[in-house]
Amino acid sequence: MSALAGFTDAGLQGVRLKKKRQIIKGVPRMMGSHDREVYWVFRGLSVEVAAGDTLVLVSRDPVRTNSIMRVWAGLLPLDEGEVERPARSLMLVSPQSRWARELSVEQTIRLLAGMYGLHDSEVEAIVGPAARTAQVESLLHRPIDDLGKAVRDQLAFAIAINAPVPVVMFDHTASIGTPEFRPLCLDQILALREAGKGVVVATHKPQIALHVGSRAMIVRGKRSEEVDVSAAAEFLIRDRVRGRKLARRRAEDDDDETGMEF
Repeated sequence: MSALAGFTDAGLQGVRLKKKRQIIKGVPRMMGSHDREVYWVFRGLSVEVAAGDTLVLVSRDPVRTNSIMRVWAGLLPLDEGEVERPARSLMLVSPQSRWARELSVEQTIRLLAGMYGLHDSEVEAIVGPAARTAQVESLLHRPIDDLGKAVRDQLAFAIAINAPVPVVMFDHTASIGTPEFRPLCLDQILALREAGKGVVVATHKPQIALHVGSRAMIVRGKRSEEVDVSAAAEFLIRDRVRGRKLARRRAEDDDDETGMEF
């Protein structure tokens, strides 16, 4: 199968604040400074997405996976290497309340579809299918503010599922909406793959990676590697345990410092 999108030895740089260690009476503290440094968000990245693929991206830093999607969506330029962008793509972003204030459900669908780059005729055609997917067919004239964030998320997800684009990207949005709607999301993503679309999913949840992934990539700053989906899930499980240990260690340090005089 031919690639719909891909990177060849790609690199993207970012800018961040440096951190410095300051000693206060023998107690080390990480203090933010105003010094900035350039770093590699990712480098040497070679990967592609073909029709019928679901590529799962995992990383300890969600900025890395988000940046990959933004490059594919044409929102960021590379600093080195090459990128093959899809003819059209949709990167799902959960809508904010201020985007759709005082609009009805139907008006919100039209607004979001337009923001995602659909043409007028495509916006008109997607209203019905998106409403059915989001399970709001009987609520089209209700104010969206009455229904809350979960329904806004469902509308955005439904537009992504029904959008006439070859590549759809879910940035930690593969399972969103109400508790009843979330379990349905992953099967709908699988249906995209079966329909021959390319799908990219960034997630920190092992069960999502295992459910929808056909391939996986662990993204690091200067070295990324393609792995099978089970290895990506194991990486996420290990990273979750590591995060809990670090949080526990910080909590224990805070307890030890109670009552200390400076």
